[in-house]
Amino acid sequence: MGKPVILLAAFGIAALCSCRKDTAEPVPPSGATIPTDTTNQPATVSDWDGQPYPTKVIGNKRWMTKNLSTSHYNNGDPIAYIPESSQWAGLAFGAWSNYASDFAYDSYYGKLYNWYAVTDSRNVCPSGWHVATLSDWQDLELALGMPDAEVNSLGLHGSAENVGGQLKALSLWEDPNLGANDSSGFAAYPGGMRSTTGGYVNVGELGNWWTSTSFDSLNVYRHYLAHDKTGIYRTLTLRRTGCSIRCVED
Repeated sequence: MGKPVILLAAFGIAALCSCRKDTAEPVPPSGATIPTDTTNQPATVSDWDGQPYPTKVIGNKRWMTKNLSTSHYNNGDPIAYIPESSQWAGLAFGAWSNYASDFAYDSYYGKLYNWYAVTDSRNVCPSGWHVATLSDWQDLELALGMPDAEVNSLGLHGSAENVGGQLKALSLWEDPNLGANDSSGFAAYPGGMRSTTGGYVNVGELGNWWTSTSFDSLNVYRHYLAHDKTGIYRTLTLRRTGCSIRCVED
């Protein structure tokens, strides 16, 4: 089976990644648990692999409150698993890996996917769900108090309103986990990312999520949270980067 490639973010992430060593970090402790807020939740939705995901309405959209971890598209076709960095770097088709190519990360952070998997017509999300668009993320931000004047901006925004803190889970983030209260029930964890050259960076520090919305022929909108910020970042990212996915109900 083929193997994927990843690209670093065009804006914002370069400075954050450059100071981190490109090596695996310790996996979460075996006794760690991911709390699930059952408020306003229906039955969980399951992917093609049969893995369940809790969901919650935030604003006017129903979101998964756990990162996607399927290894198949919704028609049952496998998504290419590409652990080798040399293969990941040249990909132009959908692929996934776990952080540091270590399956121990899967249950906490889900899988990291390139953008080709995000936009594949076979749909990486369950039936009736889609990868969050830029508009979905903007609606989420507005529901958590983001000012209208900031919702279209790139870079860090929503800091004064603690938009990022309302999304961040209380555990697994490095100290200081500024503003974290997970009042939204989104349960965002710091799963890091995979670079366009296949390296892994920022687990514990950053959580990174794709949108399905392109900026241009090279760059895609991505959102990320940082352990030391109360806001949320929007930046532009190359398509071979590996990021987490959250699905939204159609």
